[in-house]
Amino acid sequence: MNQREQLPAEIRPGQSVELLKELHILTRDAKLNQDSRRKLKQVYHLYRFIEPLLDDVMAARGAVQLVDHGAGKSYLGFILYDLYFKQREGASHIYGVETREELVAASRALAQ
Repeated sequence: MNQREQLPAEIRPGQSVELLKELHILTRDAKLNQDSRRKLKQVYHLYRFIEPLLDDVMAARGAVQLVDHGAGKSYLGFILYDLYFKQREGASHIYGVETREELVAASRALAQ
């Protein structure tokens, strides 16, 4: 059995397993708990909604500047980058806006 077959069905092909572990969505042994499954489902739902909009902006401008207000732990920003932006050319950027310093510091560390 290869690594892809061992992953939960919710994980999309090409998605960074290491990122999902760092976000504590996946456990070290690549499993999902119920809270993580719910969070991932939320993010995927939003992604399906905004993906066509991102495509339109990319087609028109060649880049997207996206702002996530109230970014929290930045699940959305990191997963959007992983699913959409990392595989596209251009000067796109995701900005996370958050007032809680501990979450900002954690997101900056993860981005590095």
